[in-house]
Amino acid sequence: MSTQYPVLGSPLQVNGITLKNRMITTSMSPGAGYVTKDNRPTQRLANYLEERAEGQTALIIQTICPWKRNDIDPDHIHELPSCYDESCIPDLQRYMIEPVHKHGGLICAQPYYVHDWKPDAETPEGPYGPSDIAILKFMGGFRAMTLEQIEAFKQQYFNAARVCKEAGFDAIEVMAGVGGILSRFMALATNNRTDEYGGSLENRVKLTLEVIRGVREVVGPKFPIVVRWSPIDFIKSPAGPGLSMEDALRIAPMLEEAGCDLHDLSVGWHETSEPLTTKAIEDGHWTFVSQQIKTVAKKPVAQGYRNTDPRVMEQNLQDGKLDVVAGLRYSIADPALPRKVMEDRTCDMRLCIVCCRCLDDVVSQDKPLNYCGVNPRLGEELDHEAFPQASKRKKVMVVGSGPAGINAALTAAQRGHAVDLYEEGPRLGGCVKMSSIFSPYHERYLDYLLTQVKQHPQVTVHLKTKVTPETVRQAKPDAAIVAVGGKPLGLDVPGADGKNVVSSHDFLEMINGHKPAGKKGAFNSFMWGAGSLFLSMYYTPSFARTMTEKSPWPISRNVAIIGGGLPGCEFGHLCMETGRTTAIIEERKKVGFDVGGSDRFGLISSFKQAENVEMYPLTRVTAITEEGVRAVQTTPEGDKELFIPAKTVAITLGLAENHDLGEACKPLVDEVYLVGDCETPGRIADATKMGYRAACAL
Repeated sequence: MSTQYPVLGSPLQVNGITLKNRMITTSMSPGAGYVTKDNRPTQRLANYLEERAEGQTALIIQTICPWKRNDIDPDHIHELPSCYDESCIPDLQRYMIEPVHKHGGLICAQPYYVHDWKPDAETPEGPYGPSDIAILKFMGGFRAMTLEQIEAFKQQYFNAARVCKEAGFDAIEVMAGVGGILSRFMALATNNRTDEYGGSLENRVKLTLEVIRGVREVVGPKFPIVVRWSPIDFIKSPAGPGLSMEDALRIAPMLEEAGCDLHDLSVGWHETSEPLTTKAIEDGHWTFVSQQIKTVAKKPVAQGYRNTDPRVMEQNLQDGKLDVVAGLRYSIADPALPRKVMEDRTCDMRLCIVCCRCLDDVVSQDKPLNYCGVNPRLGEELDHEAFPQASKRKKVMVVGSGPAGINAALTAAQRGHAVDLYEEGPRLGGCVKMSSIFSPYHERYLDYLLTQVKQHPQVTVHLKTKVTPETVRQAKPDAAIVAVGGKPLGLDVPGADGKNVVSSHDFLEMINGHKPAGKKGAFNSFMWGAGSLFLSMYYTPSFARTMTEKSPWPISRNVAIIGGGLPGCEFGHLCMETGRTTAIIEERKKVGFDVGGSDRFGLISSFKQAENVEMYPLTRVTAITEEGVRAVQTTPEGDKELFIPAKTVAITLGLAENHDLGEACKPLVDEVYLVGDCETPGRIADATKMGYRAACAL
């Protein structure tokens, strides 16, 4: 029994099964590579599930497809394992059920009925619902289901439940949320029917109840039925509103009467414009929904979305806001998180940093689940053993201590190599030391990486050591992994070196205890020097964040940011939050052009709504003066000259590759790998995976 997480780590009975703790995963299709082209699960999916079962996840919920895809469906959203008849059972057992049961885990099947449905072999798969009403135009094309189709839908559902139980799944989840077929029936906004499935709330919920009752008849009284539904959906249409909490409080007992054993609550639909899962929403925020459902529910209630910190999970459980924590990103980030909860290993927890790379790839871009900001073992990495022991112990030099460098060092050490980790500054962390100022969740990752380095004595750390070809020559490593970061992109216009100009690289230099070069003005030069000296002795991202919020130097109260990509937007958000008058200038058509899809809408909306932020897309800077920025903006009427007042001008144009040291090492070392931004500038997930891959290749 956990002492730090007494409720989170405790068991719970759900009908005929016992959850070993209160942490379950919600369903998602990992995509290509995890299933074959003919929709059979693969060894990669088996390894993915086994990692999480071995990590003591209480219940793993996975999406499966109730119909057989064929040649008339060349395009579909995600690849899914199938459960349409008995021919599917051997593969479901081998690649899904047995890997989970091997570790005493439990696995739940969720038949895929989100937007799409395939009524029969001759009809192409497509979006169906109670009507043709679409909340968003680009998510349209809905076909209103006839009464005959509704009956076929139910029979197909019951058949899927039968196959899943025969295969050996431990539970089944009825998908009645997130804008799927059943939730569209429940919402007045998308249900304008006048028959027995439309009109009153009872009629609109009728199909969901019929599905649950029919599934119960198929699986029997002791087989758990989980129902995923959305008590609040944040949608509306000319036909009416979505569900309200008042509606939800009436629906919950109906679901239980029909056979629901566990409420798995989501919030919103896929069409919802309200931010649901991004870092703008605090951990545990949506538990106010489960707290209200618990006032009428007799069965356990799980709440999904924005559950990433076990300390917050535990507190919400103790406060009675929910019975079970549902989530997926915490499991993607650390498959062993439930085990660590049960063993009170808080310092070893690799917590989700809410970068949303997984959601951006799988949901927004129809890519497979290959990348996570903090976990490199997704996609191809799951095809191989984790940290295989090296056949020959090598002396490995790792240069640079960002996510790429530290992951390379830790992986190499775990494989049995002797590792020397070099950092030019006074502390480890690379760019994450700075990104943690603007994205506080990154500080979680920084703390985790530093803890892991301390726990691996095979890694010898060399701080305040600038690595040159001579350093490499003297060290005589068998292999070198170069992770020194990218070169900051500058701006070649008059005034770009002015005393009111700062760059992200300036801050990183100061954090590393180096006074940035070329700072003009006596006061400016003194302050950069003093700041660098102080930060060489003491620094935490939280401290720097507080100083940035309160201090008028080096960021004044009137800022122009040149570069509207991810770095500029993150800095712009901090300026917005701290009340600074902020202008974001970008040559491309859109500010936030490379911000992940999960974050972009909410971030840009917050800029548009803020009184202290102005955005200037399609704008080219021509000069910087002490009073501000001169620029030319392209408009439908032609080019327009602008002057944007600013006392501070921040250049946040991102990074370019930096191959110099790597190329210099190649004549000196047998094996040389360039990883992270010095090889290819990218997001934190790219650096994490590149470092791991390089160490595995040694």
